[in-house]
Amino acid sequence: MPLSFLAPLFLGALAALAVPVLVHLIQRERKEAVQFPSLMFLSQVPYKSTRRRKIRNWALFLLRSAALALIVAAFARPLVDRELDAASPLATARELVILVDRSYSMGYGDRWDRALAAANRAIDGVGGEDRATVVMFDAAATTMNQATSDQVRLRAALDGAQPGSAVTRYAPAVKLAQSLLDASDKPRREVVIISDFQRAGWDGGEGVRLPAGTTVTPVAITDESIHNLAVAAVTLKREDVAGRERISATARIANAGTVPVKGLSVVLALKDRTLETLKTDVPPGDVATVSFSPFTLSEPNLMGTIRLEADALPADDAFNFVLAPGQAVNVLVADGGGQRSSLYLERSLAINERPRFRPEVKRAETVRGSDLADRDVVIWNDATFPGGDTGRRLRAFIEQGGGLIAILGPRSNWNAGGDVLPGEVSQVVDREDQGAALGFIDYGHPVFEIFRAPRSGDLAAARFFRYRSLVAGTDAQVLARFDDGSPALVEKELGQGRVLALTSTLDNFWNDLPVQPVFLPLVHKLAEYAAGWVEPSPWFTVGQVVDVAGRSSSVATADTAKADSAVAAAPGRERVAIVPGGGRLAVESGLLRLEDRGFYQVREVGDIANERIIAANVDLAESDLTSMEAQDLVSAIQPRGDAARLAGGADRVAPEDRERRQALWWYLLIVAFIALSAETVLSNRLSRRRAPAR
Repeated sequence: MPLSFLAPLFLGALAALAVPVLVHLIQRERKEAVQFPSLMFLSQVPYKSTRRRKIRNWALFLLRSAALALIVAAFARPLVDRELDAASPLATARELVILVDRSYSMGYGDRWDRALAAANRAIDGVGGEDRATVVMFDAAATTMNQATSDQVRLRAALDGAQPGSAVTRYAPAVKLAQSLLDASDKPRREVVIISDFQRAGWDGGEGVRLPAGTTVTPVAITDESIHNLAVAAVTLKREDVAGRERISATARIANAGTVPVKGLSVVLALKDRTLETLKTDVPPGDVATVSFSPFTLSEPNLMGTIRLEADALPADDAFNFVLAPGQAVNVLVADGGGQRSSLYLERSLAINERPRFRPEVKRAETVRGSDLADRDVVIWNDATFPGGDTGRRLRAFIEQGGGLIAILGPRSNWNAGGDVLPGEVSQVVDREDQGAALGFIDYGHPVFEIFRAPRSGDLAAARFFRYRSLVAGTDAQVLARFDDGSPALVEKELGQGRVLALTSTLDNFWNDLPVQPVFLPLVHKLAEYAAGWVEPSPWFTVGQVVDVAGRSSSVATADTAKADSAVAAAPGRERVAIVPGGGRLAVESGLLRLEDRGFYQVREVGDIANERIIAANVDLAESDLTSMEAQDLVSAIQPRGDAARLAGGADRVAPEDRERRQALWWYLLIVAFIALSAETVLSNRLSRRRAPAR
């Protein structure tokens, strides 16, 4: 077993062994000095003494030399060239990683059965000296067992496994295989990839590679011809008919096959009850549109599904959604200058659809605290801040999550409002000559974000002839300023809610903003933001993370729900508690990861009436069953400079791998540390022994 080095040039540093020799030969003993008061009575006698210097303490010299030699040898990376008999089991022992693709495209036809058969064939070849690990992967990768040579345990790792609802991603699987192989001391390493090698799962930019010398065996589970139908998209349109919400559902059906489909049944079901069935024809490689009759939305958490006749890939044959009525934003407009001053404001709020606003205009002096119930936002339009119980109720409304938009016109007197406004209001600024324009706008704010793109509206075109002077507080944020630097729109958070102050009016007396094209979207965004409205999502995609413990709001949203102490149930599973730290439903800190298609049920403990339903659908990118060449993936994950090695290639392990597994340098450094410690102890003892007595 000859010894060799990966970095033999480091051995040149052995010249440093001359250092201990020089130290021992040059070092002289200390002489005791004797002081004389004068040398005048002493005669100088010529004296010559020749003494050969020699090493006095060989033990100390050998310890120092050995420590330096061991450190140099460690940096040279030594390894033992052990030539094993080809017939020896140790020479052929393998570290085997079996990667099994469980993305939902593997559920096409009999692909999954063929994948399990390929995995069992790989397990059949596991010998007594081998170790094997089964890894299931889709968008993530999971080890199904500890590395073992027991075929019974390996087959047990495959029991009950089924394709999931996630998409294919090869990078996580390769990274996990890399970590398993790096920790192995076996002379041979092998990876078996069992997959349909879907092109969408690898973009070539992941930058992950297996250790050098790894043998890769791809097993392609593909089909010569593909026939797949999928619900590619669903559109749900709401409208009010005679005071009731009506929903019109439209589905797009995609045919990824090469054969036309005629008379395909498309079913709309609500709460597992078939509402309507339509027939359609879908040309090959094309899309057909199916529009269902409108239906009335009369209950919360209405679960709906649009599904097709089952085909070879059932995962994309159904599209789930959840609908809830009454998701309009309730707006109270407190008018301080008569009905006409709120005319533009009321009309603009009444014509929006997403969200739908329900404005109610009342004289400001007639508003009572009870009028704030069930409101999402209050617009105090050119009126004095209310006093007494109404003022206290308005402040409490904001602190509990409501929104207030204060329009500061000629009749606005907010001295009694305390610290509700985001600043101190003073006199009216008159710009009757040419009018002021907006000189600064925070386009990163949600109110102005839609105006950021080119040709999306010119806010600077409006002219403001009068506006209130306002000094923003330290806790306020100025969102827009006039060309003289005066604040035009200021925001302040108050408790869980927010206050927006506009220093000019929303009529055509102090400015011409209501006749500008930007007026309508600006008013809508102001009301949306003040109310904290988020566009509800009737469905999510598998792999998304949903916040189920967000801030409660009077406006129901699909992205947040009050769930400080909640339980959840995934499709086909038992309920589990939502607690920080995760769990069987991949829940962490109130975030629920959607891992299966279907309907999730979330509710607070003991609150069955307010149960929330979340619909999850598969990512339709996985429905594209186009495969890539298996060799393209194999070549991409091989180390640079290492030729792609398929099954049956050379078994000799590279010197770098043998050195990494032996790790002799680590032991040499330990011995060098021990030698240096012993040298320190010995030198200290010798120094004390030679010290002169006083």
